[in-house]
Amino acid sequence: MSSLTTDVDVVIVGGGPTGLTAAHLCRTVGLSAIVLEQRVGPQRSPAAHAINARTFEIWRQAGLEMGPVLAAALSPDEAGQVHWVTKLGGEVIGSLPYERQGDEMLAITPTPLRNLSQHRLEPILATTEIDVRYQHRWTGAIDHGSEIIVEAVSPDGPTRFNAKYLLGADGAGSAVRRSCDIEMIGPRSIQSFVMIHIAADFRRLVHPESGVIFFVVDPSSAGTFVSHGEDREWVFMVAWDPEAQPIDAFSTEHWSGIIRSAMVEPAAPFEVLNVSVWHMSAQVAQAYQQGRIFLVGDAAHRFPPTGGLGLNTGVADVHNLIWKIAAVEAGWLDAAALATYEDERKPVAVFNCEQSLQNAFKLIEIPIAFGFTQDIEASTHAMNSVLADDVGRAGVVAAIKNQAIHFDLLGLQLGHSYEGPLVIPDGIDALILDEPARDYVPSTRPGGRLPHAWLPDGGSTLDLIDPVVPTLLLASGVERPSELVEFKVVVAECPAEIWRDAFGLSQSHCLIVRPDQHIAYRGDKSSWSDAMRRLMSAPAR
Repeated sequence: MSSLTTDVDVVIVGGGPTGLTAAHLCRTVGLSAIVLEQRVGPQRSPAAHAINARTFEIWRQAGLEMGPVLAAALSPDEAGQVHWVTKLGGEVIGSLPYERQGDEMLAITPTPLRNLSQHRLEPILATTEIDVRYQHRWTGAIDHGSEIIVEAVSPDGPTRFNAKYLLGADGAGSAVRRSCDIEMIGPRSIQSFVMIHIAADFRRLVHPESGVIFFVVDPSSAGTFVSHGEDREWVFMVAWDPEAQPIDAFSTEHWSGIIRSAMVEPAAPFEVLNVSVWHMSAQVAQAYQQGRIFLVGDAAHRFPPTGGLGLNTGVADVHNLIWKIAAVEAGWLDAAALATYEDERKPVAVFNCEQSLQNAFKLIEIPIAFGFTQDIEASTHAMNSVLADDVGRAGVVAAIKNQAIHFDLLGLQLGHSYEGPLVIPDGIDALILDEPARDYVPSTRPGGRLPHAWLPDGGSTLDLIDPVVPTLLLASGVERPSELVEFKVVVAECPAEIWRDAFGLSQSHCLIVRPDQHIAYRGDKSSWSDAMRRLMSAPAR
Protein backbone atom coordinates (compact mmCIF):
# COMPACT_ATOMS: atom_id res chain seq x y z
CA MET A 1 0.00 0.00 0.00
CA SER A 2 1.38 3.42 -0.91
CA SER A 3 2.09 5.76 1.98
CA LEU A 4 -0.09 8.78 2.73
CA THR A 5 1.45 12.21 3.25
CA THR A 6 0.00 14.92 5.47
CA ASP A 7 1.21 18.48 5.97
CA VAL A 8 1.14 19.66 9.59
CA ASP A 9 2.87 22.23 11.76
CA VAL A 10 3.76 19.93 14.66
CA VAL A 11 3.96 16.16 14.97
CA ILE A 12 3.86 14.99 18.58
CA VAL A 13 5.13 11.48 19.23
CA GLY A 14 3.45 10.15 22.35
CA GLY A 15 -0.14 10.42 23.54
CA GLY A 16 0.38 10.67 27.27
CA PRO A 17 -0.57 13.76 29.29
CA THR A 18 2.41 15.78 28.04
CA GLY A 19 1.77 15.02 24.37
CA LEU A 20 -1.97 15.59 24.65
CA THR A 21 -1.39 18.89 26.47
CA ALA A 22 0.99 19.95 23.70
CA ALA A 23 -1.76 19.29 21.15
CA HIS A 24 -4.25 21.42 23.09
CA LEU A 25 -1.72 24.23 23.37
CA CYS A 26 -1.03 24.03 19.63
CA ARG A 27 -4.75 24.39 18.96
CA THR A 28 -4.90 27.39 21.29
CA VAL A 29 -2.08 29.24 19.51
CA GLY A 30 -3.24 28.34 15.99
CA LEU A 31 -0.78 25.58 15.10
CA SER A 32 -1.95 22.36 13.49
CA ALA A 33 -0.80 19.26 15.35
CA ILE A 34 -1.06 15.50 15.10
CA VAL A 35 -0.37 13.14 18.00
CA LEU A 36 1.06 9.73 17.10
CA GLU A 37 0.52 7.10 19.81
CA GLN A 38 1.46 3.45 19.33
CA ARG A 39 -0.97 2.19 21.99
CA VAL A 40 -4.48 1.17 20.94
CA GLY A 41 -5.99 3.85 23.17
CA PRO A 42 -5.46 5.87 26.34
CA GLN A 43 -3.58 4.54 29.36
CA ARG A 44 -5.44 1.62 30.93
CA SER A 45 -3.71 1.21 34.27
CA PRO A 46 -2.90 3.77 36.98
CA ALA A 47 0.40 5.59 36.68
CA ALA A 48 0.92 9.23 37.68
CA HIS A 49 -1.79 10.62 39.93
CA ALA A 50 -0.71 13.95 41.48
CA ILE A 51 -1.84 16.87 39.32
CA ASN A 52 -0.45 20.06 40.75
CA ALA A 53 -1.84 23.58 40.73
CA ARG A 54 0.31 24.81 37.87
CA THR A 55 -0.73 21.96 35.59
CA PHE A 56 -4.39 22.75 36.14
CA GLU A 57 -3.67 26.44 35.44
CA ILE A 58 -2.04 25.49 32.14
CA TRP A 59 -5.01 23.38 31.14
CA ARG A 60 -7.33 26.29 31.95
CA GLN A 61 -5.34 28.52 29.62
CA ALA A 62 -5.35 25.82 26.93
CA GLY A 63 -9.14 25.96 26.92
CA LEU A 64 -9.86 22.61 28.52
CA GLU A 65 -13.26 22.30 30.16
CA MET A 66 -12.23 22.00 33.78
CA GLY A 67 -15.53 20.61 35.07
CA PRO A 68 -14.99 17.02 33.82
CA VAL A 69 -11.30 17.17 34.79
CA LEU A 70 -11.97 18.14 38.39
CA ALA A 71 -14.96 15.81 38.63
CA ALA A 72 -12.67 12.86 37.86
CA ALA A 73 -10.23 13.80 40.64
CA LEU A 74 -10.34 12.46 44.17
CA SER A 75 -11.56 14.84 46.85
CA PRO A 76 -9.11 16.17 49.46
CA ASP A 77 -11.16 14.37 52.11
CA GLU A 78 -10.36 11.05 50.45
CA ALA A 79 -6.84 11.76 49.18
CA GLY A 80 -5.47 14.33 51.58
CA GLN A 81 -3.32 12.15 53.85
CA VAL A 82 -0.32 9.83 53.73
CA HIS A 83 -0.17 7.10 56.37
CA TRP A 84 2.48 4.73 57.69
CA VAL A 85 0.74 1.55 58.84
CA THR A 86 1.73 -1.85 60.13
CA LYS A 87 -0.49 -3.35 57.45
CA LEU A 88 -3.36 -1.94 55.38
CA GLY A 89 -6.23 -1.65 57.81
CA GLY A 90 -3.87 -2.02 60.76
CA GLU A 91 -2.39 0.46 63.19
CA VAL A 92 -1.64 3.91 61.83
CA ILE A 93 1.79 4.77 63.21
CA GLY A 94 2.04 8.26 61.75
CA SER A 95 0.47 10.50 59.11
CA LEU A 96 1.24 13.58 57.05
CA PRO A 97 -0.90 15.86 54.89
CA TYR A 98 -0.61 15.12 51.19
CA GLU A 99 0.20 18.53 49.73
CA ARG A 100 -1.95 21.62 50.31
CA GLN A 101 -5.37 20.92 48.87
CA GLY A 102 -7.65 23.04 51.06
CA ASP A 103 -9.72 26.08 50.17
CA GLU A 104 -7.05 28.33 51.68
CA MET A 105 -5.03 27.59 48.53
CA LEU A 106 -7.57 29.51 46.44
CA ALA A 107 -5.82 32.70 47.52
CA ILE A 108 -2.71 31.50 45.65
CA THR A 109 -4.11 29.53 42.71
CA PRO A 110 -7.51 29.08 41.08
CA THR A 111 -6.87 25.34 40.87
CA PRO A 112 -5.26 23.61 43.89
CA LEU A 113 -3.54 20.26 43.57
CA ARG A 114 -5.71 17.18 43.24
CA ASN A 115 -5.16 13.46 42.78
CA LEU A 116 -6.32 12.37 39.34
CA SER A 117 -5.10 9.05 38.01
CA GLN A 118 -3.51 9.10 34.59
CA HIS A 119 -5.74 6.36 33.20
CA ARG A 120 -8.79 8.50 34.00
CA LEU A 121 -7.11 11.72 32.85
CA GLU A 122 -6.00 10.66 29.38
CA PRO A 123 -9.50 9.96 27.97
CA ILE A 124 -10.51 13.45 29.13
CA LEU A 125 -7.50 15.07 27.45
CA ALA A 126 -7.95 13.07 24.23
CA THR A 127 -10.91 15.17 23.08
CA THR A 128 -12.21 15.42 19.53
CA GLU A 129 -10.77 18.93 19.38
CA ILE A 130 -7.29 17.49 18.84
CA ASP A 131 -6.03 14.95 16.31
CA VAL A 132 -4.85 11.86 18.19
CA ARG A 133 -3.94 8.84 16.08
CA TYR A 134 -3.71 5.69 18.11
CA GLN A 135 -1.98 2.58 16.75
CA HIS A 136 0.49 4.83 14.95
CA ARG A 137 4.07 3.85 15.67
CA TRP A 138 6.71 6.46 14.91
CA THR A 139 9.52 4.95 12.85
CA GLY A 140 11.79 7.83 11.95
CA ALA A 141 12.31 11.42 10.91
CA ILE A 142 14.57 13.35 8.56
CA ASP A 143 15.26 16.98 9.39
CA HIS A 144 15.73 18.94 6.15
CA GLY A 145 16.30 22.23 7.91
CA SER A 146 13.09 23.93 6.83
CA GLU A 147 10.89 20.91 7.47
CA ILE A 148 10.93 17.43 8.96
CA ILE A 149 9.73 14.33 7.15
CA VAL A 150 8.14 12.12 9.81
CA GLU A 151 7.37 8.48 9.17
CA ALA A 152 5.01 6.19 11.05
CA VAL A 153 3.29 2.84 10.64
CA SER A 154 -0.42 2.45 11.24
CA PRO A 155 -2.86 -0.45 10.76
CA ASP A 156 -3.44 0.94 7.25
CA GLY A 157 0.22 0.94 6.39
CA PRO A 158 3.06 3.48 6.23
CA THR A 159 2.22 7.13 6.76
CA ARG A 160 4.33 10.24 6.19
CA PHE A 161 4.01 13.74 7.55
CA ASN A 162 5.64 16.93 6.31
CA ALA A 163 6.03 18.78 9.60
CA LYS A 164 7.71 21.96 10.71
CA TYR A 165 8.52 20.60 14.16
CA LEU A 166 8.69 17.24 15.91
CA LEU A 167 8.10 16.82 19.64
CA GLY A 168 9.32 13.66 21.32
CA ALA A 169 6.81 13.07 24.11
CA ASP A 170 7.25 9.32 23.94
CA GLY A 171 8.28 8.61 27.48
CA ALA A 172 11.28 7.33 29.37
CA GLY A 173 12.41 4.97 26.62
CA SER A 174 11.93 7.65 23.95
CA ALA A 175 12.64 6.37 20.45
CA VAL A 176 12.83 9.98 19.28
CA ARG A 177 15.57 10.71 21.80
CA ARG A 178 17.51 7.60 20.83
CA SER A 179 17.29 8.51 17.15
CA CYS A 180 18.96 11.83 18.00
CA ASP A 181 21.72 10.07 19.98
CA ILE A 182 20.94 12.23 23.00
CA GLU A 183 22.18 10.68 26.21
CA MET A 184 20.45 10.69 29.57
CA ILE A 185 22.62 11.92 32.44
CA GLY A 186 22.17 10.27 35.84
CA PRO A 187 21.45 6.81 37.28
CA ARG A 188 19.32 4.74 34.90
CA SER A 189 17.96 2.34 37.51
CA ILE A 190 18.08 3.11 41.22
CA GLN A 191 15.58 0.45 42.19
CA SER A 192 12.94 -1.69 40.52
CA PHE A 193 9.40 -2.33 41.66
CA VAL A 194 6.51 -4.55 40.74
CA MET A 195 3.19 -2.69 40.46
CA ILE A 196 0.12 -4.79 41.24
CA HIS A 197 -3.02 -3.08 40.00
CA ILE A 198 -6.19 -4.32 41.67
CA ALA A 199 -9.90 -3.60 41.70
CA ALA A 200 -11.06 -3.35 45.30
CA ASP A 201 -13.35 -1.49 47.63
CA PHE A 202 -11.19 -0.99 50.72
CA ARG A 203 -13.26 1.74 52.35
CA ARG A 204 -14.25 -0.42 55.30
CA LEU A 205 -10.65 -1.53 55.71
CA VAL A 206 -9.09 1.93 55.89
CA HIS A 207 -11.82 4.11 57.39
CA PRO A 208 -11.75 6.42 59.19
CA GLU A 209 -8.13 6.93 58.10
CA SER A 210 -8.70 7.71 54.42
CA GLY A 211 -5.61 8.55 52.43
CA VAL A 212 -3.91 8.41 49.05
CA ILE A 213 -0.74 6.57 50.12
CA PHE A 214 -0.30 3.86 52.76
CA PHE A 215 3.27 2.80 53.51
CA VAL A 216 3.19 -0.73 54.95
CA VAL A 217 6.13 -1.03 57.35
CA ASP A 218 5.76 -4.66 58.45
CA PRO A 219 9.03 -6.22 57.19
CA SER A 220 7.27 -9.42 56.16
CA SER A 221 5.03 -7.56 53.70
CA ALA A 222 6.56 -4.12 53.20
CA GLY A 223 5.30 -2.09 50.26
CA THR A 224 3.18 0.89 49.33
CA PHE A 225 -0.54 1.01 48.63
CA VAL A 226 -1.67 3.90 46.42
CA SER A 227 -5.37 4.62 46.31
CA HIS A 228 -6.80 5.57 42.94
CA GLY A 229 -10.26 5.62 44.47
CA GLU A 230 -10.61 3.81 47.78
CA ASP A 231 -13.89 2.26 46.65
CA ARG A 232 -12.61 0.91 43.35
CA GLU A 233 -8.88 0.83 42.43
CA TRP A 234 -5.57 0.45 44.17
CA VAL A 235 -1.94 -0.23 43.28
CA PHE A 236 0.46 -2.08 45.57
CA MET A 237 4.12 -1.32 44.86
CA VAL A 238 6.79 -3.74 46.08
CA ALA A 239 10.56 -3.68 45.62
CA TRP A 240 11.44 -6.35 43.06
CA ASP A 241 14.34 -7.67 41.00
CA PRO A 242 12.83 -8.47 37.57
CA GLU A 243 16.07 -9.97 36.29
CA ALA A 244 16.25 -12.53 39.08
CA GLN A 245 12.48 -13.02 39.16
CA PRO A 246 10.71 -12.26 35.83
CA ILE A 247 7.13 -11.33 36.63
CA ASP A 248 5.68 -13.60 33.93
CA ALA A 249 7.03 -16.57 35.88
CA PHE A 250 4.44 -16.00 38.60
CA SER A 251 0.73 -16.63 38.71
CA THR A 252 -2.10 -14.31 39.63
CA GLU A 253 -2.41 -16.28 42.87
CA HIS A 254 1.16 -15.36 43.73
CA TRP A 255 0.48 -11.62 43.35
CA SER A 256 -2.77 -11.97 45.28
CA GLY A 257 -0.84 -13.62 48.08
CA ILE A 258 1.59 -10.68 48.25
CA ILE A 259 -1.30 -8.27 48.66
CA ARG A 260 -3.12 -10.41 51.22
CA SER A 261 0.02 -10.59 53.34
CA ALA A 262 0.04 -6.78 53.50
CA MET A 263 -3.54 -6.53 54.81
CA VAL A 264 -4.96 -7.12 58.28
CA GLU A 265 -7.94 -8.82 56.64
CA PRO A 266 -6.49 -11.22 54.06
CA ALA A 267 -9.97 -12.37 53.07
CA ALA A 268 -11.02 -8.90 51.91
CA PRO A 269 -12.12 -9.28 48.27
CA PHE A 270 -10.13 -7.81 45.36
CA GLU A 271 -9.23 -8.68 41.78
CA VAL A 272 -5.76 -8.46 40.26
CA LEU A 273 -6.10 -6.53 37.00
CA ASN A 274 -2.53 -6.07 35.89
CA VAL A 275 1.07 -6.59 37.00
CA SER A 276 3.99 -4.59 35.63
CA VAL A 277 7.57 -3.66 36.46
CA TRP A 278 8.71 -0.09 36.95
CA HIS A 279 12.30 1.13 37.24
CA MET A 280 13.02 4.17 39.38
CA SER A 281 15.63 6.44 37.81
CA ALA A 282 16.87 10.02 38.10
CA GLN A 283 17.99 11.30 34.73
CA VAL A 284 17.90 14.46 32.65
CA ALA A 285 18.64 14.55 28.92
CA GLN A 286 21.97 15.96 27.87
CA ALA A 287 20.15 18.13 25.31
CA TYR A 288 16.51 19.06 24.77
CA GLN A 289 16.74 20.11 21.13
CA GLN A 290 18.26 18.91 17.91
CA GLY A 291 17.34 21.16 15.01
CA ARG A 292 13.55 21.14 14.74
CA ILE A 293 13.21 18.18 17.10
CA PHE A 294 12.43 18.81 20.78
CA LEU A 295 12.24 16.46 23.74
CA VAL A 296 9.49 17.03 26.31
CA GLY A 297 8.20 15.25 29.40
CA ASP A 298 9.69 11.90 30.36
CA ALA A 299 11.64 11.82 27.09
CA ALA A 300 13.68 14.70 28.55
CA HIS A 301 13.70 13.80 32.24
CA ARG A 302 12.94 10.86 34.54
CA PHE A 303 12.33 11.35 38.24
CA PRO A 304 11.67 9.07 41.20
CA PRO A 305 7.93 9.16 42.04
CA THR A 306 8.64 10.77 45.40
CA GLY A 307 7.10 14.17 44.81
CA GLY A 308 4.75 13.52 41.91
CA LEU A 309 6.79 15.79 39.65
CA GLY A 310 7.18 13.89 36.38
CA LEU A 311 3.85 14.52 34.66
CA ASN A 312 3.62 18.08 35.94
CA THR A 313 7.12 18.97 34.77
CA GLY A 314 6.26 17.64 31.31
CA VAL A 315 3.12 19.76 31.07
CA ALA A 316 5.14 22.85 32.01
CA ASP A 317 7.72 21.90 29.36
CA VAL A 318 5.25 22.15 26.51
CA HIS A 319 3.68 25.28 27.99
CA ASN A 320 7.11 26.89 27.74
CA LEU A 321 7.77 25.63 24.21
CA ILE A 322 4.57 25.86 22.19
CA TRP A 323 4.08 29.63 22.39
CA LYS A 324 7.66 30.12 21.23
CA ILE A 325 7.11 27.91 18.20
CA ALA A 326 3.95 29.86 17.38
CA ALA A 327 5.82 33.15 17.78
CA VAL A 328 8.55 32.01 15.41
CA GLU A 329 5.98 30.86 12.87
CA ALA A 330 4.14 34.20 13.20
CA GLY A 331 7.39 36.05 12.56
CA TRP A 332 7.68 38.13 15.72
CA LEU A 333 10.33 35.96 17.41
CA ASP A 334 13.58 34.79 15.85
CA ALA A 335 13.98 31.04 15.44
CA ALA A 336 17.19 31.19 17.48
CA ALA A 337 15.04 32.00 20.53
CA LEU A 338 13.77 28.41 20.51
CA ALA A 339 17.02 27.53 22.26
CA THR A 340 15.60 29.22 25.36
CA TYR A 341 13.31 26.21 25.77
CA GLU A 342 16.24 24.11 26.96
CA ASP A 343 17.89 27.02 28.76
CA GLU A 344 14.74 27.69 30.80
CA ARG A 345 13.34 24.21 31.34
CA LYS A 346 16.43 22.06 31.88
CA PRO A 347 17.41 23.78 35.17
CA VAL A 348 13.87 23.18 36.43
CA ALA A 349 14.16 19.48 35.57
CA VAL A 350 17.53 19.21 37.29
CA PHE A 351 16.16 20.83 40.45
CA ASN A 352 13.01 18.69 40.43
CA CYS A 353 15.08 15.55 39.82
CA GLU A 354 17.38 16.34 42.74
CA GLN A 355 14.43 17.03 45.03
CA SER A 356 12.70 13.79 44.06
CA LEU A 357 15.91 11.87 44.69
CA GLN A 358 16.35 13.51 48.09
CA ASN A 359 12.77 12.57 48.97
CA ALA A 360 13.38 8.95 47.97
CA PHE A 361 16.60 8.62 49.98
CA LYS A 362 15.14 10.41 52.99
CA LEU A 363 12.51 7.70 53.40
CA ILE A 364 15.27 5.38 54.67
CA GLU A 365 15.11 7.28 57.97
CA ILE A 366 11.99 5.35 58.94
CA PRO A 367 13.36 1.78 58.70
CA ILE A 368 16.49 3.06 60.44
CA ALA A 369 14.35 4.37 63.31
CA PHE A 370 12.79 0.90 63.58
CA GLY A 371 16.19 -0.79 63.51
CA PHE A 372 15.33 -2.92 60.48
CA THR A 373 17.96 -5.16 58.86
CA GLN A 374 17.96 -7.69 56.02
CA ASP A 375 16.75 -10.30 58.51
CA ILE A 376 12.95 -10.25 58.21
CA GLU A 377 12.31 -12.20 61.40
CA ALA A 378 14.62 -9.97 63.45
CA SER A 379 13.16 -6.84 61.83
CA THR A 380 9.61 -7.93 62.64
CA HIS A 381 10.65 -8.38 66.25
CA ALA A 382 12.28 -4.94 66.17
CA MET A 383 9.07 -3.35 64.84
CA ASN A 384 6.98 -4.86 67.61
CA SER A 385 9.51 -3.89 70.27
CA VAL A 386 9.82 -0.30 69.04
CA LEU A 387 6.06 0.21 68.85
CA ALA A 388 5.70 -1.13 72.39
CA ASP A 389 8.26 1.34 73.73
CA ASP A 390 7.32 5.01 74.12
CA VAL A 391 10.80 6.27 73.34
CA GLY A 392 11.22 3.99 70.34
CA ARG A 393 7.80 4.91 68.98
CA ALA A 394 8.59 8.60 69.39
CA GLY A 395 11.72 8.12 67.28
CA VAL A 396 9.69 6.54 64.47
CA VAL A 397 7.06 9.28 64.63
CA ALA A 398 9.81 11.89 64.44
CA ALA A 399 11.28 10.16 61.39
CA ILE A 400 7.85 10.22 59.75
CA LYS A 401 7.38 13.91 60.51
CA ASN A 402 10.78 14.55 58.96
CA GLN A 403 9.32 13.46 55.59
CA ALA A 404 6.94 16.44 55.51
CA ILE A 405 8.62 18.28 52.63
CA HIS A 406 8.22 15.18 50.47
CA PHE A 407 4.49 15.88 50.48
CA ASP A 408 4.57 19.68 50.58
CA LEU A 409 6.18 20.97 47.38
CA LEU A 410 4.26 24.15 46.68
CA GLY A 411 7.48 25.95 45.76
CA LEU A 412 8.12 23.44 43.00
CA GLN A 413 4.54 23.79 41.78
CA LEU A 414 4.43 27.56 41.42
CA GLY A 415 7.80 29.05 42.24
CA HIS A 416 10.08 28.21 39.31
CA SER A 417 11.53 31.28 37.63
CA TYR A 418 13.28 31.69 34.30
CA GLU A 419 16.36 33.63 33.29
CA GLY A 420 17.76 34.42 29.87
CA PRO A 421 17.07 36.45 26.73
CA LEU A 422 13.26 36.33 27.11
CA VAL A 423 13.36 37.79 30.62
CA ILE A 424 14.57 41.32 31.41
CA PRO A 425 15.96 41.56 34.97
CA ASP A 426 15.06 44.65 36.95
CA GLY A 427 18.02 44.49 39.31
CA ILE A 428 16.05 43.29 42.33
CA ASP A 429 17.32 40.04 43.82
CA ALA A 430 14.99 37.11 44.33
CA LEU A 431 13.69 36.55 47.83
CA ILE A 432 15.80 33.97 49.67
CA LEU A 433 13.50 31.23 50.93
CA ASP A 434 14.18 28.81 53.76
CA GLU A 435 13.12 25.90 51.59
CA PRO A 436 12.58 26.72 47.88
CA ALA A 437 10.96 23.37 47.15
CA ARG A 438 8.30 23.97 49.80
CA ASP A 439 7.95 27.72 50.14
CA TYR A 440 6.20 30.00 47.69
CA VAL A 441 5.81 33.76 47.93
CA PRO A 442 3.87 35.43 45.09
CA SER A 443 6.01 38.03 43.30
CA THR A 444 6.02 40.11 40.13
CA ARG A 445 9.79 39.76 39.80
CA PRO A 446 10.68 39.06 36.14
CA GLY A 447 10.98 35.38 35.33
CA GLY A 448 8.32 34.15 37.72
CA ARG A 449 4.68 33.21 37.19
CA LEU A 450 2.23 36.09 37.40
CA PRO A 451 0.60 35.96 40.86
CA HIS A 452 -3.00 34.82 40.98
CA ALA A 453 -5.67 37.05 42.47
CA TRP A 454 -9.43 36.88 42.04
CA LEU A 455 -10.98 39.44 39.70
CA PRO A 456 -14.38 41.03 40.34
CA ASP A 457 -15.92 38.88 37.57
CA GLY A 458 -14.76 35.66 39.28
CA GLY A 459 -11.83 35.10 36.96
CA SER A 460 -8.15 35.01 37.84
CA THR A 461 -5.43 37.52 37.02
CA LEU A 462 -3.91 34.63 35.09
CA ASP A 463 -6.91 34.82 32.75
CA LEU A 464 -5.84 38.32 31.69
CA ILE A 465 -2.84 36.88 29.85
CA ASP A 466 -3.11 36.19 26.14
CA PRO A 467 -1.91 32.68 25.18
CA VAL A 468 -0.50 33.75 21.79
CA VAL A 469 1.29 37.10 22.17
CA PRO A 470 2.73 39.04 25.12
CA THR A 471 0.35 40.95 27.34
CA LEU A 472 1.07 44.50 28.44
CA LEU A 473 -0.51 44.62 31.88
CA LEU A 474 -1.42 47.99 33.36
CA ALA A 475 -3.29 49.24 36.39
CA SER A 476 -6.88 50.01 35.57
CA GLY A 477 -7.53 53.62 34.62
CA VAL A 478 -4.00 54.24 33.36
CA GLU A 479 -3.70 55.76 29.89
CA ARG A 480 -2.72 53.25 27.26
CA PRO A 481 0.47 53.81 25.29
CA SER A 482 0.17 55.08 21.72
CA GLU A 483 2.75 52.90 19.96
CA LEU A 484 0.85 49.61 20.29
CA VAL A 485 0.51 49.04 16.55
CA GLU A 486 4.26 48.43 16.27
CA PHE A 487 4.17 45.27 18.38
CA LYS A 488 2.50 41.91 18.65
CA VAL A 489 0.97 42.62 22.03
CA VAL A 490 -2.39 42.88 23.75
CA VAL A 491 -3.19 45.26 26.57
CA ALA A 492 -5.03 44.22 29.71
CA GLU A 493 -6.01 46.16 32.80
CA CYS A 494 -5.68 44.88 36.34
CA PRO A 495 -7.93 46.30 39.08
CA ALA A 496 -6.12 49.01 40.98
CA GLU A 497 -6.55 47.27 44.35
CA ILE A 498 -4.89 44.08 43.10
CA TRP A 499 -2.19 46.07 41.33
CA ARG A 500 -1.34 47.90 44.52
CA ASP A 501 -1.98 45.33 47.25
CA ALA A 502 -1.28 41.95 45.63
CA PHE A 503 1.32 43.01 43.05
CA GLY A 504 2.92 45.78 45.09
CA LEU A 505 3.14 48.09 42.06
CA SER A 506 2.44 51.76 41.50
CA GLN A 507 0.40 53.13 38.61
CA SER A 508 3.59 54.18 36.87
CA HIS A 509 4.63 50.54 36.57
CA CYS A 510 3.70 48.05 33.90
CA LEU A 511 4.29 44.34 33.39
CA ILE A 512 4.97 42.53 30.15
CA VAL A 513 3.79 38.96 30.60
CA ARG A 514 4.72 36.18 28.18
CA PRO A 515 2.04 33.88 26.77
CA ASP A 516 3.12 31.21 29.30
CA GLN A 517 2.06 33.61 32.10
CA HIS A 518 5.66 34.25 33.18
CA ILE A 519 6.69 37.87 33.62
CA ALA A 520 9.19 39.13 31.06
CA TYR A 521 9.46 42.74 32.21
CA ARG A 522 8.64 44.85 35.26
CA GLY A 523 9.33 48.55 35.15
CA ASP A 524 8.19 52.03 34.28
CA LYS A 525 5.45 52.01 31.69
CA SER A 526 7.20 54.73 29.73
CA SER A 527 9.92 52.17 28.86
CA TRP A 528 7.63 49.30 27.83
CA SER A 529 8.28 49.72 24.09
CA ASP A 530 12.04 49.53 24.57
CA ALA A 531 11.50 46.36 26.60
CA MET A 532 9.36 44.84 23.84
CA ARG A 533 12.00 45.57 21.22
CA ARG A 534 14.61 43.93 23.40
CA LEU A 535 12.47 40.84 23.89
CA MET A 536 11.55 40.48 20.23
CA SER A 537 15.18 40.75 19.15
CA ALA A 538 16.47 38.54 21.94
CA PRO A 539 19.45 36.44 20.80
CA ALA A 540 19.64 32.83 21.90
CA ARG A 541 21.87 31.98 24.87
